[in-house]
Amino acid sequence: MSGQDKSHRIQIIVAVITLVGALGAAVIANWHNLFPPERIDSQNFGPEKVSCNGSGQVCSNRLAIDVTTRGVLKVKYVVPPTHCSPIKIHFYLDGEPVRSTGTLGWKGASGKFSSLPLTSGQIDLGPVSSGNHSISLEAEGEAAGCNRGQLNSWLANLQVWTSVLDK
Repeated sequence: MSGQDKSHRIQIIVAVITLVGALGAAVIANWHNLFPPERIDSQNFGPEKVSCNGSGQVCSNRLAIDVTTRGVLKVKYVVPPTHCSPIKIHFYLDGEPVRSTGTLGWKGASGKFSSLPLTSGQIDLGPVSSGNHSISLEAEGEAAGCNRGQLNSWLANLQVWTSVLDK
C-alpha cells in the first residue's frame, strides 16, 4: 500500500470519528428533547357513593375511572371513615379482573374486625401499555357491622399513580 493510500485512509478515519463525535454531542445536548423525562402523578377519586342493585354481597354497580399513563399504573383503596362493615375491593383493568384486596375493616370496628387494614396499600397494576385505560372497582361486602346480609352501597375512595411526560 502506498503512502498516499495510507494518508487517504487516515483522513477518512479521522472524518468518520469527527462525524460520530459531532453526532454524539448533538444527541447528548438534545437528550431531553429526544427522551423527555417522566414523572409520577397522583390523583384522588372519591369518596363517591356507589349504590348497589340486587340482593347479595357483591355490588353489581362498579365505579369506573379513566386514566392516561405512559406505563406506570398503581392504585390504593382507602376505607372512608363512614364505612361500617367489612369490604373487599375487586379491581378491573380495561374490563378484565386483575386484583382483589383481602378483607378491609372500618374505623371503630371491634373484635376480630378491629385489626383489619383500612387500606389496600399500593397495588401495582402495571406496567401497562402507554395510553388510556379504564380502572373499575367492584365491592364485595360481608355480613358484620352494619351489613345485615346485603351490600346496599359503598364509598369508592381511590388514589391512582400514573406516569406522565415532564414538560
